[in-house]
Amino acid sequence: MTGPGPEAGSPLILSFRHLLTESVSAFLDEADMTCPQTADALSELLVTLSRYREEGALLFPTAFLGDDLGAMMELLGGHDPIPLGSGPRNRATIQRALKQCAPLGQGRWWALYLVRDSAGLTYGIFRTDPFPMAETPLERLRHAPDRGARVVGVLQLADNILELRGGGGLCRHVYLSGARVDLEPPSVVLDTLASAVTEQVLPSSREYARGFFRRVLFEVMQSSHGTLVAVLPRERAGSALFVDGILLPRPMDVVSLLDRHHTAQDGSAASAVRATAQLLRGMMATDGITVLRADGCILGYNVFVRHPETLARQPGFFGGARRRTFEVLCAALGNELAAAFIRSQDGDVDCRRV
Repeated sequence: MTGPGPEAGSPLILSFRHLLTESVSAFLDEADMTCPQTADALSELLVTLSRYREEGALLFPTAFLGDDLGAMMELLGGHDPIPLGSGPRNRATIQRALKQCAPLGQGRWWALYLVRDSAGLTYGIFRTDPFPMAETPLERLRHAPDRGARVVGVLQLADNILELRGGGGLCRHVYLSGARVDLEPPSVVLDTLASAVTEQVLPSSREYARGFFRRVLFEVMQSSHGTLVAVLPRERAGSALFVDGILLPRPMDVVSLLDRHHTAQDGSAASAVRATAQLLRGMMATDGITVLRADGCILGYNVFVRHPETLARQPGFFGGARRRTFEVLCAALGNELAAAFIRSQDGDVDCRRV
């Protein structure tokens, strides 16, 4: 609480900023990167990335902070770093770095780096591998066993929800709004859906199939369009729930394409994987439900269900058409469906499964 008292004619100011900076400082202590100036700069990075826009468009750059650029690239699987500027370890440098770098860091092609040196911070971008079967830099950081790696990453998971990540399992989910903190973070919800879509995939293929779906689903999460997903058990090719929509003439076996690339790793197989990822993104950007199956198959999209009239009249029910559809899907879990997922247009996510 800052500012003059009411007797001076101005109200007191309530701010959470010092609480955030204190928590970030404690995080940096655990990451062996203690520095008050870095804590303040990293807090600015979190606040600014929580809902970052340029020219009215939401941007979702991934940012990394470390002490050694070469070691950072090796850990994150980065390539071809391009330095773009430098400045002291303060908020102004963070704002300038984002202004110059964030528009370049879209679509998993490039990420932002910040490196501490004796003069302050240097910053730029580095190339990443956008292939849907390749681990993202943040995934590689999640798997780093050593907290002493001295690299931290920041990624927006949803509006005003960010992941602050270090090595050795060090992680904080940062909520910069009044959102309920008792709900699972978006990354956990997506893991639940990716697990449901690959539950009946052969164990030899399940890990990389799950990674593929998780990465594609996360990119869909960053769009402004809401989405619904229904997951059927492997023995089903459709459901009596569906009254309209586009069901494919035969299920599209995504896992067989992933297996082919895993075995051959040639240009044709890689192209098929990329095209399938883009197809799934496009399907999930349409209205209605995208229908998947627990063996990793795509069954259809733009699918609709009939809503019971009683649902809209329930006094305890809140939500629009997409939420009502989700409740219909959830009521069919264990009978017609294995899982149901919703991402509302305002960014809320939920996944329920058998």
